[in-house]
Amino acid sequence: MSVRNLIASILLGLLCAVAVAEDVPDQDTITWYVQVGAYTHFSDDEKYEEAPLFAGVERQNEKKTIIGFSVFNNSFGDMTQFLYWGKQWNPWENHRALRIKLTIGVFHGYEGENQDVTPIYWGDAWGIGAVPTFGYQKNRLGFDLGLLGNSGVVFLVGYEF
Repeated sequence: MSVRNLIASILLGLLCAVAVAEDVPDQDTITWYVQVGAYTHFSDDEKYEEAPLFAGVERQNEKKTIIGFSVFNNSFGDMTQFLYWGKQWNPWENHRALRIKLTIGVFHGYEGENQDVTPIYWGDAWGIGAVPTFGYQKNRLGFDLGLLGNSGVVFLVGYEF
């Protein structure tokens, strides 16, 4: 994947996230969260094609509703985009820095013979996916562990604006 394609994909994701974002009168209640994949582990590393890449951006309102877009190369080396909606919870009163997120959305990028590895898919590399994450955020810096079905895990580092 070229740097040019990565930048174009991220910009497209930002535009999509802004386009589908709900209107909130008080803009101070909106936060943006940018994250990168620090490490990805797949259950079958022998089939993995390239070094893992991951970049994403999320928009979150005061109700902890998330709209986001991420770009990554999947375990087959296919460049994949994920446009999603989700929710964040901080269920432990005594540990507010701990969080759980669940995101559900549409992805594109599992091509050819690889598209049937995802549970819900249709032609031309499209499908629906869900990613639960468990994380910790102190001030603006966050760390998350995303579960990729039975395929693997991704370790993410993010920063909130």
